[in-house]
Amino acid sequence: MKVLRPTTPALARAFSSGYVQKTVIPTYHFQKSLMRLPVPKLEDTLNRYLLAVQPVVSPDEFKATQREVEAFRTGLGPQLHDALVARDKASPETSYINKWWFEMYVRDRQPVAINVNPQIKIKDDPNPAKNTQNQRAASLIASSVRFFRTLRDKQLEPDVFHTKPQHSKTALFNNVMKMLPEAISFYGAAAVGAYPLDMSQYKNLFQSTRVPGIGEDSLQVFPDSKHIVVQRGSDFFKFDVLKADGTAVADAEILAQIDAILATPANLTTNGLGLMTTLGRDEWANARAHLIASGTNNAASLRDIDSALFMVTLEHAAPESDRDISRTFLTGNGSNHWFDKSFQLLVAANGKASVNFEHSWGDGVAVLRYLNEMYTDSVKHNPLPVGERSATASPLSFTFSDETKATLAKAHATYEAWTKRLLIETVETPVTKAIGATHGIGTDGVMQMAIQLAHFRLHGHFVSTYESASTAAFKHGRTETIRSCTNEAVAFCTAMENASVSVGDQASALRSAVKKHSELTKNGVMGQGCDRHLFGLRKMAEIEGLELPGLYTLPSYQTMSHIILSTSTLSSPNLDGGSFGPVNEDCYGIGYGIESIGSMFQLASYRHDLGDMRDLLAKSVQDIEAVLVATKK
Repeated sequence: MKVLRPTTPALARAFSSGYVQKTVIPTYHFQKSLMRLPVPKLEDTLNRYLLAVQPVVSPDEFKATQREVEAFRTGLGPQLHDALVARDKASPETSYINKWWFEMYVRDRQPVAINVNPQIKIKDDPNPAKNTQNQRAASLIASSVRFFRTLRDKQLEPDVFHTKPQHSKTALFNNVMKMLPEAISFYGAAAVGAYPLDMSQYKNLFQSTRVPGIGEDSLQVFPDSKHIVVQRGSDFFKFDVLKADGTAVADAEILAQIDAILATPANLTTNGLGLMTTLGRDEWANARAHLIASGTNNAASLRDIDSALFMVTLEHAAPESDRDISRTFLTGNGSNHWFDKSFQLLVAANGKASVNFEHSWGDGVAVLRYLNEMYTDSVKHNPLPVGERSATASPLSFTFSDETKATLAKAHATYEAWTKRLLIETVETPVTKAIGATHGIGTDGVMQMAIQLAHFRLHGHFVSTYESASTAAFKHGRTETIRSCTNEAVAFCTAMENASVSVGDQASALRSAVKKHSELTKNGVMGQGCDRHLFGLRKMAEIEGLELPGLYTLPSYQTMSHIILSTSTLSSPNLDGGSFGPVNEDCYGIGYGIESIGSMFQLASYRHDLGDMRDLLAKSVQDIEAVLVATKK
């Protein structure tokens, strides 16, 4: 019997193994029929805005805001809203926010390091033998390549939110959905409580980078690349992880490459080129143009970095505490990170691992899927045999002019001073996600109220708060803001700090605050917040050449725009949470997660009271649990 053999790259990919999964429903099967992000009703947005403003401004400022909102409601507001709706209808292939949101990122001239890029830590491998730096790096790279091939060859299962998994996580569902035309597939899935999510951001996860430009950066994609670039100290190394036919190289070959790189003494004395990616974007654009013009190999080496599937950093540091781990992966020393890359896989000398990713191309949906699938795949494999393959990694060559050396020296001094100002704290608490089921209350709402309570205990007032909500349920959705500081949150916090209020009334206030937060969260993920709509209306005023409405010039609008509590939740059995920088000088950046074994907060701020905030967060979440326990029926 003859066996059909692959004779072309396409056939080789089709017949090759090494996927993290093989889907029945094509990866992008639902994309065409996804619902479009709604433009909220003007009336709803203005009412939501007033409710969001009231807790964080003075009574006089709120009255002034009410007057301007009413003037906007009966004046320019409907005209701008109608223009926004018309613009949205004219672009059915995308969302009304997508282009503007991307432009907001790439036109921002501040450095992407700390200001924009978050880090997400990956849990240790359960096999201790795989947590050495070489084994961990090789394992995660190999699984990343398997994920890339799965995505590239459209073998990745579509992103779907299953509300009734007993009906939709079945072979019957998969086979029926596969047969439905793409133009109606979303509606077939939704009919049984399965809601497909937007996957448009996946195209920029691999083989892509942000490139600095004067006034505006660009996103570049290199679909034919087959290599990765590894940073060690100030040096860069390149090696292929895909063969000419598109299949993956052997895992043992990846280990051999990593071992060879680690055998090369790390250059820790020279200011590394990675420091350029810590600069302001215009300064980096100018420095990059000079770098390309001043060295024979510089353009080709930069292209190798830009076009790599992804970057890998082999850290020389071996952080052990949660705080040191967060700092190492969020900031590094500048030389050993490349913050422009869509994502960089970071592996410390002790095998701790993380991903640091650039934010303009996506909001974390694709990164989280990649991390979960990659980790799940990586732990399935045994430690790799050492010394079975030869290494071919080639160092990238750069020539630095005196001007480039001076720029790097300045960048080093600036980044060192910057990161010294940045305080980072972490704290774990014994409160677990069981608090939700045990007491019939939303766990994320509990964590958000702990943040509000901690800040109130520290400062005695309420501030503008941001929590990210993904609008991936819609075509080209990005994010919406959950305004967690509500009137109900104010009532709860004041009740907790009033000794004359009974524990029963405190519990009632807590439940009201969490209920309100759940309502705002639901509105946010359904595209029914107020921030993105107001952003779009402001953009329309700019496009139409109209004077900025008074609503946007009030102190209250500036207060709302100046985020003091920037928060984001991340809970996954495969990840150990994440951290990100504060968005301004007096902001607290708070990443948090709550799992079956406890909860954690990871904080970053330039404020010297960050240690107090850390302690109050731990106390507040435990005080909330105590209130719930005391009033449990």
